[in-house]
Amino acid sequence: MPLGVMFMPEYYYRARDLKGTEKEGVVVGDKPLEAIRGLQERGYYIVRLRERGGRPGERNGEAWRADRAFSSRYNGDPERSYIERVVAALNKPVQLPFIRTRLQTRDMAVFCRQFATMVGAGITFLYSLKVLARQTEQPQLKEIIGDIAARVEKGFSLGDSFKAHSGIFSDLMVNMVIAGESGGVLDTVLDRLAVHFEKQYDLEQKIRSATLYPRFLFCAAILVVVFMLVFVIPSFQGIYVGMAVDLPPLTELLILLGEGLVSYWYLFFLLTVAFAFLLKRILSTGRGAFIYDWLLLELPLFNALYKKVILARFCRTLGTLLGSGVNLLLSLQFVERILGNRIAGAAVRRVAGGIAEGRALAEALALEDLFPSMVAEMAGVGEETGKLDEMLIRSADYYEEEVSCIIERLGSMLEPILILAMAGIVGLIALSVLLPVFDIYRMI
Repeated sequence: MPLGVMFMPEYYYRARDLKGTEKEGVVVGDKPLEAIRGLQERGYYIVRLRERGGRPGERNGEAWRADRAFSSRYNGDPERSYIERVVAALNKPVQLPFIRTRLQTRDMAVFCRQFATMVGAGITFLYSLKVLARQTEQPQLKEIIGDIAARVEKGFSLGDSFKAHSGIFSDLMVNMVIAGESGGVLDTVLDRLAVHFEKQYDLEQKIRSATLYPRFLFCAAILVVVFMLVFVIPSFQGIYVGMAVDLPPLTELLILLGEGLVSYWYLFFLLTVAFAFLLKRILSTGRGAFIYDWLLLELPLFNALYKKVILARFCRTLGTLLGSGVNLLLSLQFVERILGNRIAGAAVRRVAGGIAEGRALAEALALEDLFPSMVAEMAGVGEETGKLDEMLIRSADYYEEEVSCIIERLGSMLEPILILAMAGIVGLIALSVLLPVFDIYRMI
């Protein structure tokens, strides 16, 4: 043994290996951080480190927890100079307390894909998380990944570290990570999650793109009406008064609306805000939310699209969970919570109840009107062949294609309808302006 190593401090450590087995021993290192790094290179997650000799509480006998090594690297430690700590503090991103950046589905897909690639390449969870914490651009996700890495370095399991951020990560993701970690197939599970989020993001983008043009036309129609009521009609009102023309009821109504909008605009604004607040409160109640969900499922023209979106989400989520080793009843509980519709959630709850009573999944699905025969038949084939997760994923692919086709058809139908509706509104206002003009010409 080299002479320098003989005189290096020795540290007692308690750590966990990649399988979660706790180990204890002695390691040498010039400083506690060097001892920690040496253990990390061997694939250990350090729980506690204490220098050999000395009384606890003294510097040479103080217990060093793993989070100190991580926090020193990111937040500054006593061994760094004052200037270095000031620079690190200045470079730390500032986030206002009342502004919270929302995590997008795309952010989750990219994170899962990168994490899966690194874990699949044999890189430890901890090192992978540290690399992702440094290179992630989304501020909120960067902070969360850093906290997960700190928890893992303390000795917490990866699943528990994700569970600590259950407000950000869904139950679906947390439980799939737990299943992947316990089964030793985390890279496969993360790949499945990445595909799940990518498909979900594609679906969201298609729906958003399809509704963008109708929303634009709706806003444009409102702006045009307000402009004509506030600026166009009042300019003709002086002419009508000077000529003593009897105004049609439609013209009088629009003049009154224009005057009210100019004189009492703040009342219109307050009424709009009050209506939006009241609507939100109604929808937050059980009865109001139930009626809203029922309307979405029964509203003509849009109900077919909405049902297929729910079916695609149901099949993909359930297939992803089952393929990751989560049992069927627990998977159905997660699916119930992520569908976003209380009526559909109740149907899934009844399916889970039927399975608990001894029915097969296909039989339980066939009893619910929400699920078409194709979903039940595909589930039956999957149960018979032992490939239920694959059959559900194929069903999800089919319904996602159906959603794309319906969106294209609705887009081609809605565009002319909305243009005609906008032209009708503008034409009606123009007619109310021109009718008195015709009367003036007759008088002349």
